Amino acid sequence: MIDMSEECLNIINEEHFSVVDPGPLHTPIRGFSLRRKDKLTLILETDIDSKATSTAVEHPPGTVRVSVERAKLVNIVGVKAELVGVVPYSVKTAEGDPMNMALKERAHIYCETVSIGDVATAHYTIDWLENLPISPFIWPDSIGTTTNTTKTRTIGMTDGGLTISHPSEQRSFSRTAAKLVISGVTLYVCALERDQTEGGIKPGCIVYDGTPDDAFRKKVRIALSFALGLYLVDLGHTIYDHDWRVVSASAQSAYSLGRRAFDMRPEQLAPLGARFLNELDRSQLTRAVSALMSAYEDLDLANLSWAYWHACTATPHIAPAHFGAAIEALQRAYIEKHPSAVAEAWVPRQAWGALKQAMTSLIMETNISEEAKAAFAQKLNHFNQVDQRPLLKAVFDALDLQLGEDEDAAWKRRNKAAHGMPISEGQELAAIRDMKLLRGVFQRMLLRITGAAGHYIDYTSPSHPFRLLEEAPPVAI
Repeated sequence: MIDMSEECLNIINEEHFSVVDPGPLHTPIRGFSLRRKDKLTLILETDIDSKATSTAVEHPPGTVRVSVERAKLVNIVGVKAELVGVVPYSVKTAEGDPMNMALKERAHIYCETVSIGDVATAHYTIDWLENLPISPFIWPDSIGTTTNTTKTRTIGMTDGGLTISHPSEQRSFSRTAAKLVISGVTLYVCALERDQTEGGIKPGCIVYDGTPDDAFRKKVRIALSFALGLYLVDLGHTIYDHDWRVVSASAQSAYSLGRRAFDMRPEQLAPLGARFLNELDRSQLTRAVSALMSAYEDLDLANLSWAYWHACTATPHIAPAHFGAAIEALQRAYIEKHPSAVAEAWVPRQAWGALKQAMTSLIMETNISEEAKAAFAQKLNHFNQVDQRPLLKAVFDALDLQLGEDEDAAWKRRNKAAHGMPISEGQELAAIRDMKLLRGVFQRMLLRITGAAGHYIDYTSPSHPFRLLEEAPPVAI
């Protein structure tokens, strides 16, 4: 390993690979390159001649399908690579070819893998990330870099002459890392300088002392995203042997919420340091990540994360509906694991059966249309369910949390967004505050359910004070 940068693209582009199975691509292929577009999608660009052909099945425009097409590559020493989810989308004349003899084909690629060494020698793993900024965090650990170079001059080469060599050493130091031990696995979260990677936006990585599986590393990324208050974009990973030689590598088309992930300011769930807002303390960060990972399956944190981060990037007119959905999913997961803590029905099931039957009989005896009778009878199926507003209060009571007056009002108003009600003129700031309040409701619930922290950061109040989880944000003046 020479540079702290995504290995897989470098290997494919620089190690003299050729295409041995083109899959849906046009052939013959004279050369190719693999790169990322601005939204981090993998794009394969191949050089072909004007008479190139393809055996790909043509699908009608608008066809919805899962792409399973593959292409295979091999390099001059027999190293194999595979491209998965190959979808050609463009064939154009190459620039600078007035005779139209050369063409360029472009294709979307879902993921790319390359295997170089013996998997039995695997010793380290690096997950390559985007959207892991250095600032505004105050990191607990450092990254030191030493670069050794030697400059050599030979004088009078034709008759022996003299050779003068001068070694030099450059050192750099940055405090941009955090060492964590999660479930017995040691890992290092590293935010990298942009000049350390090619085309990086906010590059970073997680370095594992070991080779945990994909499922474990995904849990770490999702838990770390919640803890740090930012959406970590997964680019792929590289596995190394004990001497940091590449064993295998992969790259994938990354999802960055349509690049909106890079526009969000980090808003961590809870204080992770004792003194400053963005201070990262090893023990507090470890506690948060470990607690979130422990609750991963019970809360279906993978899908919950999907709902939460899309809510965070939604516009003010619809964001309350998105946050409402995330909160309902979280409280539903909690109730499923604690059915005796919160009542979801107004009347016990056995008593409700008799009451529903009596109400149905009354409806059928009325002098209304059959269509109306059927509609009223259908509504009875949900008549006994506790409404979302009292249900949220019940969940907060069960979690020993105070639901603030402004939080309650924001929860009530979220339905306006869900039903397409516009933001009234002059109420724009209130709508933005509702977004912050609902995000805070979700954060307080998640922290309490998982035990990730005892305090939260109140982003609805000036200076973002730390508050006990049970303490609601104050009413706006």
